[in-house]
Amino acid sequence: MNKLSHQEAKVLIKGWQESPLSYCRDVLDVDKTWELQDNLLASCPRAINEHKHIYVASGHSLGKDYICSAISLWFLHSYSPSIVIQTAPTDRQVKKIMWGETMRHWNNKKLDLGGTPYSDPYLEIVKESWYLLGFTTKDTGAAKESGGGKFQGFHSPNICVIVSEAQAVEDAIYDQVEGITTSENVLVIYIGNPTRARGQFAKGLRNPVDNIVFNFSCLDNPNYKQRKTVVPGLASYHWVENKRKLWGTDDPRWQGRVLGQIPDVAVNNVLGPKDINQMKERHGFLAQHSMNGGVAVDPAGEGIDYNEFVAGKGGEVTKTLSQSNMAPSVVAMKAVEMCKEIDGSFIVVDCDGIGIGTYQELMKMSDAFLEGIEIIKFHGSARLPTELKGDNNYYNKRVEAAFITQKRARQGFAAIDGASVEMIEDLMEDEYFEKNGFIHLIPKDEIKERLGRSPGKGDAYKMLQWGFEQDIKPLTCSFGEREVMRQVPMRTII
Repeated sequence: MNKLSHQEAKVLIKGWQESPLSYCRDVLDVDKTWELQDNLLASCPRAINEHKHIYVASGHSLGKDYICSAISLWFLHSYSPSIVIQTAPTDRQVKKIMWGETMRHWNNKKLDLGGTPYSDPYLEIVKESWYLLGFTTKDTGAAKESGGGKFQGFHSPNICVIVSEAQAVEDAIYDQVEGITTSENVLVIYIGNPTRARGQFAKGLRNPVDNIVFNFSCLDNPNYKQRKTVVPGLASYHWVENKRKLWGTDDPRWQGRVLGQIPDVAVNNVLGPKDINQMKERHGFLAQHSMNGGVAVDPAGEGIDYNEFVAGKGGEVTKTLSQSNMAPSVVAMKAVEMCKEIDGSFIVVDCDGIGIGTYQELMKMSDAFLEGIEIIKFHGSARLPTELKGDNNYYNKRVEAAFITQKRARQGFAAIDGASVEMIEDLMEDEYFEKNGFIHLIPKDEIKERLGRSPGKGDAYKMLQWGFEQDIKPLTCSFGEREVMRQVPMRTII
C-alpha cells in the first residue's frame, strides 16, 4: 500500500473533493459501480455546495450501503478535520452492514491516507476532532425530553451524516440531525426502502426542489437488464422475477422493495423504535405485579436453527433459552421445567411445521405432571374464524399475535430487556400491509433473509404476549393447607 506525502495528498484531495468517483477508484479500488451509484457519487459535491440533503429511495440489494460507506470514507479523507456519523435503527444495520461495508473498503484501499479503525464502529484520524463513528438511532434517545442523546456535542466545520433504513427512523431523529448539521460543509444522506407513505423520509422524497432525490429501481440495475451477474451483489434477474410472481405488481412490497417507489398502501413496522424504548423502560417492573405467567416455545427440532424458549410473567420476559439440536421430547420437558420455575399456568407451542412434534410430546404427559399448566397449540398460518376477526381483519393468527403484542406494548402491558438485542431486532423487522381487505405480515422467509438467521426469538416473544391475552380456564393448586387461584381469565389481567 502506498503512503502519500502531505503535499501529494493535498493536491489529490482537492481533486477528490470535486470527484468522489475518482477517490473511490484511486483510493478504495472500487472498479465496478453502476449508473445510479455513479450519479449518487457525483451529487455529493453539489449537495454540499447547495446545502441540500440527499434522499435515496431504493429497491432491494442495489448497492446503496456499499456506495454510501465509500462516501463516508471519501468525506472523511477529503475534508480536514471532519466528523462522519453512520446511523440506522438496529445494531445489525450499523455494525454488520454499514460498518462492515466501510471496513471492506478500508481493507481494500490502495493508498494510506491515515486513520486507525477500532472494533466498535469508530475510525480515528485525530482524536476528538477527526473521525468516523457509528451508532443506532435507538441510542440517540429520540424522545424530545432526551435532548438529543448521542447526537449532542458534535462540532466540526465539516460534518457528514448517513442514515440507513431511513424509512424506519423516528421523525424526531431528523430534527436531531438538523441540530448538528449547521456547519459550512455538510453532507446528509437518507437511504432506505420507501415502504411508508408517511413520515419524514417519504416527505423528503416528495420534495426534489429542496432536496436531491434518487430512485433506485431493481428493474434499472445491470444484473436485471442483462440477466446475468454484471455487478456482484446487486439484485438478480431471478430474484426480481420471483418477487413479481410471488407478490404481483400491485403489491406495496413490489412498489417499495423492487421499484423503490412510495407505495399506494404503506408497508409499516408493527413495532417502531418508540414502542421498543417504552418496552425497555418497563423491564424489571411488570413481573413484580402479576401472577400471570407462562412459556412460549418456537421449536426448531434437531437441526441447526435454535429452539427458542421465552418464559415470562405479566408481560415481561423473565428467562430465555436458545438451544439447537433438541429432540421434541427434550423440548417439551424443558418447556414444562421453565413453566414450573416461574409458577406459570400455560405453555404456547408453535405447531406450524416441525413444532407439532413438541406439542404431541406435551399432550402425552400425565395430568398430574402437568397439574395447573394449560398446553396451547399455536398455528401461526391458520386463518382466523370470521367471528374473531372483528374490525381488524387479520389474515391469520401470526398477524393477530403481532398486533396483540403491539397493543400490549402501547398499553404498557409488555416489557423487554434492552440486552436482548436479537429479540429486539426480530420484533422490529415485522412489517404489515393491507391486501384484498386483509392485514398481512411480510413472510418469515423474507425476515430470515434480511437477518441472516431465523427470527425465532421474536416469534416466541409474540406468542408469549398472545398467550397472556387468552382465556384460560381457572385452575387451582395447593400451597400448604390453603387453596389459591393460580389463574383467572387472562383478559382481565396485565
